[in-house]
Amino acid sequence: MNAFSVAFGGKADMPFCTAHGSRNKLSEEFFRDLCDAWQAFGKPALETMAMLYPVEFVRLVASLMPKEPEATIAPVTVMERMSDAQLDALIAQCIEGGLDPAATD
Repeated sequence: MNAFSVAFGGKADMPFCTAHGSRNKLSEEFFRDLCDAWQAFGKPALETMAMLYPVEFVRLVASLMPKEPEATIAPVTVMERMSDAQLDALIAQCIEGGLDPAATD
């Protein structure tokens, strides 16, 4: 037992301690209520903020943007950069080597 427990008679006697799991239940209820409010008022609230407080609106948007943007461009393969003539030549080489370019396996 530490001095805090002795002074307050243990955790059960401390009025500011919460029951086991009550914090999680409160959090779940809060986020459920927040989600309901967002569904009802989210878009109109953002539109109002953008109209009445444009500087704060831009700050809000900027704060939600990732610090380091992710690359969303798909990697380009060598064949995607080839001209039609180059692709035709490659297909001809495959056929000469005994490969069927139309085969799916």
